[in-house]
Amino acid sequence: MKSIKFLFLAFLLTGLGAFVLLDDFSPSEDENFESNNKKHAEILDAKNYPDSVAVIDFPLLAEARPTDLIDMSLSFPDELQKLDGKKVSLIAFMAPFDSLEDMSRCMMVPSYVGCTFCTPPNLRQVVFVTQGNNDSETNYSFIEEPSQVTGTFRITGPESTHEGKKQGFVYSIENAEVTAHTGEAPQRAPGHATPNGHNNSQSAALLPPVTPTELLGEVTEIMDQKPLYSIRFEKVSTEIFTKNVTDQLETTYPSSIREARVQAFSILGLIPENIDWLDALTGFELGQHVAKSDPLGRSVLILETVPFNHPFVRLSVVGAIAEAIIFQNNLGNPKGEESRFEKNEDARRAGESLISGIRKTIIRRYATAKSISPKIPAPAQFRPAGIKFPETTLLNRWYSLPAFVGPFFIDFLVGPTGPLSGLMPAYQRPPSTMMEFLRPMWYENGSLWARDPVPADFAMKFMDEPPDLTDVLGIGGLIPWLAQPNSSYVARTIAGQWAGDRWALWQFDDGSAALLLETRWQDEVSALKFSEAIPEHLFQWLFPHQEGSSTVRILRGSTLAALNRIDPFPE
Repeated sequence: MKSIKFLFLAFLLTGLGAFVLLDDFSPSEDENFESNNKKHAEILDAKNYPDSVAVIDFPLLAEARPTDLIDMSLSFPDELQKLDGKKVSLIAFMAPFDSLEDMSRCMMVPSYVGCTFCTPPNLRQVVFVTQGNNDSETNYSFIEEPSQVTGTFRITGPESTHEGKKQGFVYSIENAEVTAHTGEAPQRAPGHATPNGHNNSQSAALLPPVTPTELLGEVTEIMDQKPLYSIRFEKVSTEIFTKNVTDQLETTYPSSIREARVQAFSILGLIPENIDWLDALTGFELGQHVAKSDPLGRSVLILETVPFNHPFVRLSVVGAIAEAIIFQNNLGNPKGEESRFEKNEDARRAGESLISGIRKTIIRRYATAKSISPKIPAPAQFRPAGIKFPETTLLNRWYSLPAFVGPFFIDFLVGPTGPLSGLMPAYQRPPSTMMEFLRPMWYENGSLWARDPVPADFAMKFMDEPPDLTDVLGIGGLIPWLAQPNSSYVARTIAGQWAGDRWALWQFDDGSAALLLETRWQDEVSALKFSEAIPEHLFQWLFPHQEGSSTVRILRGSTLAALNRIDPFPE
């Protein structure tokens, strides 16, 4: 029955897919619910435990705060660290690790998880449990209802050697005794049905009706921000909704530079040839949204084909309202809208990450308050209008990264339930690179890293003519690029030592093009590791490494003739 173990682990790892557990350090619906409900041991009856046993619960486990998405590091509160190696008790729900017939090794989670529509707990909300010892012939049965677990508590650290660490868990309880819990059970988290209720589609039931004005008031309260102007709510056709999405993408990627950008990304292997840039990105957007704000934040457009009170639609509208308030108040863009056009792509995507982080945080908090699972599927009436292109996985990873790192950054700054007024410093001094979203401690303390941006005119000496376009990949572009031949873990680890980069593209009359990419790293070792991980290409030339240098330059051409047009050794 190992397939059960793999299926459950697949639930745990669903959020980010190829980005390797970025979402495992995002706040889960379970921990938000519990921390807003009965705090810590208040949900347990302490009289059931001997004095020598400490009572823990999932809100306490959730207080371990993620600090870095590259190293996947956690900071544990003192209260939790003091329990490492001590005897503890926990009330939780069982999940199989090896098989349902043998629960000597199992997992404990805050709520019963039994279907793909449940919100999976992240790794701070899963406890690895071992019962008996390796020589024991005792059979340990699966307990469907809440269980009481008592045993030795372990926290995984850099020097840990226990079984839980070997199996990839943050928390473990060893030599455990697991019995059915007879006292008051912890309440199930929102979005989790009863064990037999998952087949009833109960989580897809329509929500109680709410007016747009009432919904706007609820979002305003969660955001602690008010719109400057009134917001109109318009139900629109698929054609109008698609045009709104396409128009915003055309503003972000004007036609004057779009062709060169597509050719650069094609040479890098991030987009297949002959695929329209706008069509591909529009398809990504239309595949996940049924409500969007207009660029000025004056209107929220909602697809007329979907029911307003469906949970999926309601959460999409909540996100669109949050976007509208952000746009009206220029949050995260203190210089005003025009400054966005002066930024490089990495800086622009940093601003996008902040907006996405706020939007998804508002959605999550609203969902928690209303007992809605954020993983609820779209209604049957939703038919995405966008075109799905084959072989655009890498482009989708590049495009969707801000939506994954943004919520982590917000959680780092204010915690899963902290007031969003705590984001004011980030609004006034927004991150200027996506690196600061993956490593927010570098945002708070710039002395932790050696930032070394490549000047915009770096490529002028390589050709008589200036490049047609130059821009910055940033860590958000390097991760999917490096993931082509490497594992996502390797790609993330190497890109996490980025200090700066810039690419330049020259287009030639015969339709070919050549690209120069200069990257800079924290140190020489990081630069050498990057050199070894560079994806292979038929028409590529790597500049020789100079001892002591932390710079790596690469030349690529769409053809051999295009590659040979660039002089790698200019005077």
